[in-house]
Amino acid sequence: MTFHPTTALRSLVAISWLRADCAAFELKRWLGLGLTGCKPFLPRGDAVRLRTELVRLEALVRRLLVLMVLELPLPVLRPHAPATAAASPPTGPGPRNPLAAPAFRLSEPPARAAATLPPAAPRRMMTRPRLRYLDQPLPPPEPGECPPRPADLVPVRPLVQRLRALCAAFQDPAPLIARMARRLARTGASTPVLRTRLAPVVTSRRQPASHRDAIREIHHTTLAELSRIDTS
Repeated sequence: MTFHPTTALRSLVAISWLRADCAAFELKRWLGLGLTGCKPFLPRGDAVRLRTELVRLEALVRRLLVLMVLELPLPVLRPHAPATAAASPPTGPGPRNPLAAPAFRLSEPPARAAATLPPAAPRRMMTRPRLRYLDQPLPPPEPGECPPRPADLVPVRPLVQRLRALCAAFQDPAPLIARMARRLARTGASTPVLRTRLAPVVTSRRQPASHRDAIREIHHTTLAELSRIDTS
């Protein structure tokens, strides 16, 4: 059973795709990523902004890909042939191009519990002298004595790799659509691709109201169409 979107929804999907493409390009220009896409460290505040934008854009792109896939019949996958003894041994992977963009993750990771900060150290533990003897090194800082600051440099290579994969998806979406079609044809809803609830940062009031309304409508439509795969 194929999905037949209305003209308004088809326009919403197209506009949302263009918005996400422009937002990903702006992130790439903001970071100053060149050909190698190398950006190992960022200030903590910039890393939080990058992570927030990636969560929002990745959630939107996954739902748009599902809607694009469901407009056409899912491919019929052939069963894998049993391996025979005469078959040639599998060859190892060839050399990997270090400049190639990583693959975009189709399924959303499971929700994780909210992180909690460690309890602050009591004042009586923080009043000890920092230097006891001149011939001994300084003792390590106590928990809570050095709180994180927005200007601290933090590693962001995994975030940069996710951004590169997102930009590559906009440059050539055809392979990604084919991957999503095979994924849905193979697993259906037995292995959920999307979460039933959007992340809080996706619908935060810091986002424009039009963007929040658009992703909510796309999210509800996508979940409704995915549920029809099981009942059709």
